Amino acid sequence: MTTISSGAGIGATAGLPTGDGALSALGGMGSGGFLELMVAQLRYQNPMAPSDPSAMMMQTAQLAQLDAIQQLASLQRRDLGLQNAVAAAGLVGTTVNALATDGGTVQGVVDAVRYTTLGPVLDIGGQEVPFDHVTEIRKPDAPITDA
Repeated sequence: MTTISSGAGIGATAGLPTGDGALSALGGMGSGGFLELMVAQLRYQNPMAPSDPSAMMMQTAQLAQLDAIQQLASLQRRDLGLQNAVAAAGLVGTTVNALATDGGTVQGVVDAVRYTTLGPVLDIGGQEVPFDHVTEIRKPDAPITDA
């Protein structure tokens, strides 16, 4: 029996920006909040010692670049999670060797896949093993060998 459960770990987009006022990884301040802060800084600056506009523009550009890099990294983590989910689902019915969480090894056929926030977990003969602990994958008709 093949069981594939969905969970928060598959395709979760928590924390991803959704628009102009969305939260970012920059201390929870979105681009709208940053613009408000910049306008307030300009409004209340000392007229005898104004801020350097070129330095402010450089800081704004650096902030935008940092935010874009963080968004890209978040999307890459999500894509890797989706790739792992698809690969784990493809192992159902396949014979695998894996490292058990107690340090031993597990050998057998993948009966099911359960998805968690930490990634896919394989059910191998009633024992749950994280997907990233798989050390060998064999065709279903291949004999099990000791590693």
